[in-house]
Amino acid sequence: TVMYHPQVPPTRHAQFYRLNARNRVWLARRNLPWPLAFLYLTNWVVLTLVRERRSGVAIKSWFAGFFEGLRTPAGERRPMAWRTAWRMVKLGRPPIV
Repeated sequence: TVMYHPQVPPTRHAQFYRLNARNRVWLARRNLPWPLAFLYLTNWVVLTLVRERRSGVAIKSWFAGFFEGLRTPAGERRPMAWRTAWRMVKLGRPPIV
């Protein structure tokens, strides 16, 4: 017997926002040169505030994850070279979106 369950959007749970933000901070801390990490994270703060402006719970959870990502170990820092970042831009995949 196969069971089919309705698809549930991940945004239904506050934990989604916390983990999403934490993982973005970890990704930036590990993989991007500091100036790009700052731009990347600033971009996501603005996007989140605009997208979730009507949901205080989502914003609160997202910022909890953001600060968790800043305070907890992110793993070994091995930032990409500026040359790699520029190549990504030329290929239409900038590392800050």
